[in-house]
Amino acid sequence: MRCIFAILCLAICGCGAKATVADTADAATAADTAIAPEDVSGTGDIGAGIACGTSWTQGYCIQFSFHGQKYDGRSFTLERDLTGTSDTVVFGDSHMQPPAVSLALHDTWQLGPYKDLVDFNLVFGNLVNAPGFVPFVPQVADYPFSCKPPYFEVTYGTNRYRSTCPGLTGDINVTTWTATQGHLFAGHFSGHLQQYLSQAGGDDDCLPAVSGPACKSAVSTVDVDGTFGITLPGINSATAP
Repeated sequence: MRCIFAILCLAICGCGAKATVADTADAATAADTAIAPEDVSGTGDIGAGIACGTSWTQGYCIQFSFHGQKYDGRSFTLERDLTGTSDTVVFGDSHMQPPAVSLALHDTWQLGPYKDLVDFNLVFGNLVNAPGFVPFVPQVADYPFSCKPPYFEVTYGTNRYRSTCPGLTGDINVTTWTATQGHLFAGHFSGHLQQYLSQAGGDDDCLPAVSGPACKSAVSTVDVDGTFGITLPGINSATAP
């Protein structure tokens, strides 16, 4: 949990570092069993038949389509009910000045016999204005991809992709906003992510000297499209409602 709160703290500061955390409990969830994911080469059939149109109160659905290099042509869909999960919905104010509070969605899947991990973060950052903490997502709105939060990040196997590279198309649309425990924060997202390398010290992706070497390859990308709904847990709680 501590490392995921570090992600949020870095996002609040506009930084880019992140730790990947494997959630070994995912393989036993009902959602995983229903989808019966299998790692495949070429176009995939993981989550076949799932359409990301669900209006969630606690969960998400994401369609992935990879382009270029190692995973070219691979596509799959993942969805999961997050009720009662731990370390997946991250809502807290550690290292912040209340009423500032940050939100992120983090999950990890392990797919198939090759044990390829899919790890992703949908980071909204600070939601509420406070002295020294500018909110990144203060209201219902459409937030185009940029070098700042909110941002989407996915690591698949050995490749990492992010929405913070220059010139990428996409957006995170918050259709229901709240910063209050027990209330719903929901929306959808769609866009194009580029292969990305972390920089030492969590440097600011908005600096050209950082985003240049961090955004490794424009020919290795992933398209994402999906929906999310988060009933906010208690601040700094490890378990979603």
